[in-house]
Parts: sequence; structure tokens; C-alpha cells
Amino acid sequence: MTTPARKLTAIAENGQVFTRKTSRTYTHAVYVETTYSDGEVVNSNPRWTGRPDLAEKNLAELSEYAARKEGQEFRLWDMQKGVWIPTGRFYAKARAIAVPVSD
Repeated sequence: MTTPARKLTAIAENGQVFTRKTSRTYTHAVYVETTYSDGEVVNSNPRWTGRPDLAEKNLAELSEYAARKEGQEFRLWDMQKGVWIPTGRFYAKARAIAVPVSD
């Protein structure tokens, strides 16, 4: 018997709402919150996890990723020319955050 799909919600610390429609069970969403040098704050698409231990694992992985980004310049990829384009914007702050999921 298959479980019907339902809409899950996770709310970021700044109030942004992440949603997912699935029949799977998820307990947490883990995402990266990035603050750029111009002050803009952006949350990445979350990783949805089904157990607290997996949320901790993803939190550790994304924390390492976020730490590597800080201080780096944000660049865009030009597919036609095959080069990275500097933007003058930098990753001022980046951190991984885990939040609970609700139905």
C-alpha cells in the first residue's frame, strides 16, 4: 500500500518557507544561509532528511562547504564562452542551519 503524497514545510530562520510534496517521511531540512558583501541574504535549497542523525551529518557537510565559501568571490559561469565571470560580490558569511519539518 502506498502512502499518499503530502506537502511538507520547513521554515528558515529568516522566515523563508521551503516546501516539498512527497509520500516519504522527513524530520529536518538542512540549508545554507549566505550573506553577500552587498548585504543580500540567500538561503539555498535544503537537503531533506528523514532522521536526526542524517540531519547532523548533512549539517556537518554543509558547515564545511559554507566555511570554504566565506571570503570567496561569487562568480557566474558563462556557458557560451566557457569561463567564470567575476561579479565583485563576495560571500561575507555562510552557515549551515537545520530546521524541523512539519506537515
